[in-house]
Amino acid sequence: MKKAKQPLLYVLSSVSSWAVDTGGYYILFRLFSAALGPYAETVCNIGARVISSFFNFNLNNRIVFRNGGSYGKALLRYYCLAVPQALLSTLLLNLLGRLFGADTALASTTVKILVDGTLFVLSFFIQKLWVFRDKKPETEREDQTTTIP
Repeated sequence: MKKAKQPLLYVLSSVSSWAVDTGGYYILFRLFSAALGPYAETVCNIGARVISSFFNFNLNNRIVFRNGGSYGKALLRYYCLAVPQALLSTLLLNLLGRLFGADTALASTTVKILVDGTLFVLSFFIQKLWVFRDKKPETEREDQTTTIP
């Protein structure tokens, strides 16, 4: 059961962050799409990502991965993942939105849900293995090393 706790917490953190991201995107798109014209998806997606990513980082740092290391180092690594992921999300959102003619807030948001859903699993493993990886003290690692003669 312990092994299932972290992925479950990650799902809950991600769903919460997804709600902040998607809700923020919807609100920004409704408010600014007319003024932004062809740049609406890009600007609204980036705005929503900035807000939701900081929210997500703090949930993952404190609750999901219980990072005992440097907050700043984990934050830097997180954004080294989050920025390319947001760019990929934006690129796919624009491409698929145009391909499927998603020019309303609801249609564009539906495409966003599909795109971001596909990036979700990959992000978990990168965060677990790199962003918030557990660092054991040097003496603890040495005690676990088995030497083969």
